[in-house]
Amino acid sequence: MDARLAAAGQLLVRSGIEIDRILESMVEDAATISASLPTKGLFLSRLVSVDPVRQRIQVSSSEQRSANSALLSARSIVLRCNHRGTKYAFSTTIPRQTLHGQDPAIQLALPTQVLALQHGRTAKPMQAPPKVELDCQMRMGILAFDAKLVDVSLDGRAFLLHDDVIPLCAGTQVSGARIRQPGRPPLLADFEIRHVIPAVLPDGRRATRIGCRIRAAHADLEELLRLFIIEPS
Repeated sequence: MDARLAAAGQLLVRSGIEIDRILESMVEDAATISASLPTKGLFLSRLVSVDPVRQRIQVSSSEQRSANSALLSARSIVLRCNHRGTKYAFSTTIPRQTLHGQDPAIQLALPTQVLALQHGRTAKPMQAPPKVELDCQMRMGILAFDAKLVDVSLDGRAFLLHDDVIPLCAGTQVSGARIRQPGRPPLLADFEIRHVIPAVLPDGRRATRIGCRIRAAHADLEELLRLFIIEPS
């Protein structure tokens, strides 16, 4: 993502795979994060854990109790981090006191988007398009099914969501899938299934989350990436 950020200067990252990668690198480097509090104070901490399965993160408690209390009472908070030559900002919610190992920590919801700004660049206003889940028509022999393409990363990893249980297993190859975008011709892609995970939709229905690698023409993959890693217009 470094080359893409260097060219654009600013990115809005909506790919969950890329967000996990960014946050994990902050944990690895023990990078300092901060938040401006409603009380006009400053919360200083470090990101200590990222859990994409449970959709949550943990930050260490601040040394200042008043800052911890202010964060825990906030409905939402914007965390910022200067990390590896990039300024990051992301909004999160649902603060809750917890433990990380034996140390006091604060649990928060995993952010769904991260703003990345290269050092030395001025932030530009961005009007992000609505989030999309792309319809994907897939066929394996006599079995045909529809899924939603919900995530694509820079290295070609992707996630599909199917709203029912489906007999797929790791190693399956799906060729010639048709990915439909509103108002655009379908894109053709091949998928290599990496793992299949049972999931539950927000309404309680069972579903299947499919981790895979997507292979498509370079121009088609770039078109998909622009929906998940957004540059200023």
